[in-house]
Amino acid sequence: MTKSMKTEEKIFRSAMSSFIEKGRHGAKMQEIADRAEINKAMLFYYYKDKEKLYAHVFETVLKKVFGSLHTIFKQGVPFSISLRLFIDRYMDMVNSNPQVPMFVLRELGSGDETATQIIAKLNAEGKFEFPKAFIESACKAVKNGEIKEVDPVQLMFSVIGAANYFFLAEPMMKPFLENQGDFNRRDFLLNQKQNIFNMFYHGIQN
Repeated sequence: MTKSMKTEEKIFRSAMSSFIEKGRHGAKMQEIADRAEINKAMLFYYYKDKEKLYAHVFETVLKKVFGSLHTIFKQGVPFSISLRLFIDRYMDMVNSNPQVPMFVLRELGSGDETATQIIAKLNAEGKFEFPKAFIESACKAVKNGEIKEVDPVQLMFSVIGAANYFFLAEPMMKPFLENQGDFNRRDFLLNQKQNIFNMFYHGIQN
Protein backbone atom coordinates (compact mmCIF):
# COMPACT_ATOMS: atom_id res chain seq x y z
CA MET A 1 0.00 0.00 0.00
CA THR A 2 1.41 3.39 -1.01
CA LYS A 3 1.72 6.30 1.40
CA SER A 4 -1.15 8.06 -0.39
CA MET A 5 -3.42 5.00 -0.03
CA LYS A 6 -2.52 4.69 3.66
CA THR A 7 -3.38 8.34 4.21
CA GLU A 8 -6.74 7.97 2.46
CA GLU A 9 -7.53 4.87 4.53
CA LYS A 10 -6.70 6.76 7.75
CA ILE A 11 -8.90 9.66 6.66
CA PHE A 12 -11.76 7.29 5.83
CA ARG A 13 -11.63 5.51 9.18
CA SER A 14 -11.28 8.78 11.10
CA ALA A 15 -14.17 10.35 9.20
CA MET A 16 -16.44 7.36 9.71
CA SER A 17 -15.73 7.36 13.45
CA SER A 18 -16.48 11.07 13.69
CA PHE A 19 -19.65 10.84 11.62
CA ILE A 20 -20.86 7.88 13.69
CA GLU A 21 -20.21 9.61 17.00
CA LYS A 22 -21.43 13.10 16.14
CA GLY A 23 -23.44 12.83 12.96
CA ARG A 24 -22.80 14.51 9.69
CA HIS A 25 -23.33 18.04 11.01
CA GLY A 26 -21.60 17.56 14.36
CA ALA A 27 -18.38 16.13 12.96
CA LYS A 28 -15.62 18.70 12.37
CA MET A 29 -12.89 18.57 9.75
CA GLN A 30 -10.25 19.51 12.32
CA GLU A 31 -11.27 16.59 14.51
CA ILE A 32 -11.13 14.22 11.53
CA ALA A 33 -7.66 15.51 10.64
CA ASP A 34 -6.48 15.08 14.22
CA ARG A 35 -7.76 11.51 14.37
CA ALA A 36 -6.04 10.72 11.07
CA GLU A 37 -2.84 12.31 12.45
CA ILE A 38 -2.55 14.70 9.52
CA ASN A 39 -2.87 18.46 9.27
CA LYS A 40 -6.10 20.08 8.15
CA ALA A 41 -4.51 21.36 4.94
CA MET A 42 -3.73 17.79 3.87
CA LEU A 43 -7.29 16.73 4.64
CA PHE A 44 -8.61 19.46 2.35
CA TYR A 45 -6.10 18.36 -0.29
CA TYR A 46 -7.82 14.98 -0.45
CA TYR A 47 -11.37 16.27 0.12
CA LYS A 48 -12.31 19.83 -0.74
CA ASP A 49 -15.08 20.03 1.87
CA LYS A 50 -16.93 17.98 4.48
CA GLU A 51 -19.85 17.23 2.15
CA LYS A 52 -17.57 15.46 -0.34
CA LEU A 53 -15.89 13.51 2.47
CA TYR A 54 -19.24 12.51 3.96
CA ALA A 55 -20.58 11.40 0.57
CA HIS A 56 -17.44 9.33 -0.05
CA VAL A 57 -17.67 7.65 3.36
CA PHE A 58 -21.38 6.86 3.06
CA GLU A 59 -21.05 5.52 -0.50
CA THR A 60 -18.03 3.41 0.42
CA VAL A 61 -19.84 1.94 3.43
CA LEU A 62 -22.88 1.00 1.34
CA LYS A 63 -20.67 -0.66 -1.26
CA LYS A 64 -18.84 -2.52 1.50
CA VAL A 65 -22.07 -3.74 3.05
CA PHE A 66 -24.08 -4.60 -0.06
CA GLY A 67 -21.57 -4.57 -2.91
CA SER A 68 -21.32 -8.32 -3.50
CA LEU A 69 -24.23 -9.73 -1.50
CA HIS A 70 -26.46 -9.89 -4.57
CA THR A 71 -24.28 -12.67 -6.02
CA ILE A 72 -25.45 -15.00 -3.23
CA PHE A 73 -28.96 -14.95 -4.68
CA LYS A 74 -27.84 -15.54 -8.27
CA GLN A 75 -26.16 -18.92 -7.84
CA GLY A 76 -29.17 -21.00 -8.85
CA VAL A 77 -29.34 -22.80 -5.49
CA PRO A 78 -32.43 -23.26 -3.27
CA PHE A 79 -33.56 -20.18 -1.37
CA SER A 80 -32.74 -21.93 1.90
CA ILE A 81 -29.06 -22.07 0.96
CA SER A 82 -28.98 -18.49 -0.34
CA LEU A 83 -30.69 -17.16 2.79
CA ARG A 84 -28.33 -19.00 5.10
CA LEU A 85 -25.26 -17.82 3.17
CA PHE A 86 -26.55 -14.25 3.25
CA ILE A 87 -27.10 -14.30 7.03
CA ASP A 88 -23.65 -15.79 7.62
CA ARG A 89 -21.79 -13.43 5.30
CA TYR A 90 -23.69 -10.31 6.34
CA MET A 91 -23.22 -10.91 10.06
CA ASP A 92 -19.54 -11.73 9.57
CA MET A 93 -19.11 -8.47 7.70
CA VAL A 94 -20.88 -6.46 10.39
CA ASN A 95 -18.92 -8.24 13.12
CA SER A 96 -15.72 -7.06 11.42
CA ASN A 97 -17.15 -3.53 11.07
CA PRO A 98 -19.52 -3.10 14.04
CA GLN A 99 -19.86 0.67 13.52
CA VAL A 100 -21.41 0.25 10.09
CA PRO A 101 -25.08 -0.49 11.02
CA MET A 102 -25.28 2.49 13.39
CA PHE A 103 -23.73 4.78 10.81
CA VAL A 104 -26.11 3.74 8.02
CA LEU A 105 -29.21 3.81 10.24
CA ARG A 106 -28.36 7.21 11.69
CA GLU A 107 -27.83 8.79 8.32
CA LEU A 108 -30.93 7.29 6.71
CA GLY A 109 -32.97 8.16 9.78
CA SER A 110 -31.84 11.78 9.76
CA GLY A 111 -34.02 12.53 6.75
CA ASP A 112 -31.09 14.13 4.97
CA GLU A 113 -31.30 13.92 1.18
CA THR A 114 -27.60 13.21 0.66
CA ALA A 115 -27.88 9.60 1.85
CA THR A 116 -30.95 8.83 -0.26
CA GLN A 117 -29.38 10.52 -3.29
CA ILE A 118 -26.31 8.32 -2.95
CA ILE A 119 -28.47 5.19 -2.81
CA ALA A 120 -30.41 6.37 -5.89
CA LYS A 121 -27.12 7.02 -7.69
CA LEU A 122 -25.73 3.57 -6.89
CA ASN A 123 -28.99 1.97 -7.95
CA ALA A 124 -28.97 3.85 -11.26
CA GLU A 125 -25.38 2.73 -11.86
CA GLY A 126 -26.29 -0.90 -11.16
CA LYS A 127 -24.13 -0.96 -8.01
CA PHE A 128 -26.94 -1.58 -5.53
CA GLU A 129 -28.31 -4.86 -6.81
CA PHE A 130 -28.91 -6.66 -3.52
CA PRO A 131 -32.60 -5.73 -2.96
CA LYS A 132 -33.62 -6.77 -6.47
CA ALA A 133 -31.64 -10.03 -6.26
CA PHE A 134 -33.14 -10.94 -2.86
CA ILE A 135 -36.69 -10.17 -4.00
CA GLU A 136 -36.35 -12.12 -7.26
CA SER A 137 -34.92 -15.12 -5.41
CA ALA A 138 -37.75 -15.10 -2.85
CA CYS A 139 -40.38 -14.78 -5.60
CA LYS A 140 -38.84 -17.70 -7.44
CA ALA A 141 -38.91 -19.77 -4.24
CA VAL A 142 -42.63 -18.99 -3.85
CA LYS A 143 -43.32 -19.90 -7.47
CA ASN A 144 -41.53 -23.27 -7.28
CA GLY A 145 -43.23 -24.13 -3.99
CA GLU A 146 -40.15 -24.01 -1.75
CA ILE A 147 -41.66 -21.36 0.52
CA LYS A 148 -45.15 -20.07 1.28
CA GLU A 149 -46.62 -16.94 -0.28
CA VAL A 150 -44.74 -14.08 1.37
CA ASP A 151 -44.11 -10.40 0.79
CA PRO A 152 -40.44 -10.50 -0.32
CA VAL A 153 -39.81 -6.87 0.64
CA GLN A 154 -41.12 -7.43 4.16
CA LEU A 155 -39.02 -10.57 4.41
CA MET A 156 -35.87 -8.75 3.27
CA PHE A 157 -36.29 -5.92 5.77
CA SER A 158 -37.07 -8.33 8.60
CA VAL A 159 -34.01 -10.51 7.95
CA ILE A 160 -31.67 -7.51 7.73
CA GLY A 161 -33.19 -6.04 10.89
CA ALA A 162 -32.69 -9.28 12.81
CA ALA A 163 -29.11 -9.65 11.52
CA ASN A 164 -28.27 -6.11 12.66
CA TYR A 165 -29.97 -6.11 16.02
CA PHE A 166 -27.31 -7.86 18.12
CA PHE A 167 -24.64 -5.38 17.02
CA LEU A 168 -26.89 -2.39 17.67
CA ALA A 169 -27.98 -3.66 21.08
CA GLU A 170 -24.65 -5.10 22.24
CA PRO A 171 -23.33 -1.89 23.88
CA MET A 172 -26.52 -1.59 25.95
CA MET A 173 -26.70 -5.30 26.78
CA LYS A 174 -22.98 -5.81 27.43
CA PRO A 175 -23.24 -5.66 31.28
CA PHE A 176 -26.02 -8.25 31.20
CA LEU A 177 -24.12 -10.52 28.81
CA GLU A 178 -20.91 -10.29 30.85
CA ASN A 179 -22.82 -11.36 33.96
CA GLN A 180 -23.64 -14.65 32.25
CA GLY A 181 -20.81 -16.79 33.58
CA ASP A 182 -20.50 -18.99 30.52
CA PHE A 183 -21.10 -16.30 27.87
CA ASN A 184 -18.94 -16.76 24.79
CA ARG A 185 -19.44 -14.08 22.15
CA ARG A 186 -18.24 -16.21 19.24
CA ASP A 187 -20.56 -19.08 20.14
CA PHE A 188 -23.41 -16.65 20.76
CA LEU A 189 -23.05 -15.20 17.24
CA LEU A 190 -22.95 -18.67 15.69
CA ASN A 191 -26.17 -19.55 17.50
CA GLN A 192 -27.69 -16.21 16.57
CA LYS A 193 -27.10 -16.90 12.87
CA GLN A 194 -28.78 -20.27 13.18
CA ASN A 195 -31.70 -18.87 15.18
CA ILE A 196 -32.32 -16.09 12.66
CA PHE A 197 -32.30 -18.60 9.81
CA ASN A 198 -34.60 -21.00 11.68
CA MET A 199 -37.03 -18.24 12.63
CA PHE A 200 -37.45 -16.91 9.11
CA TYR A 201 -36.93 -19.86 6.82
CA HIS A 202 -38.81 -22.49 8.81
CA GLY A 203 -41.58 -19.95 9.32
CA ILE A 204 -42.18 -19.71 5.57
CA GLN A 205 -41.04 -23.15 4.39
CA ASN A 206 -43.65 -25.27 2.63
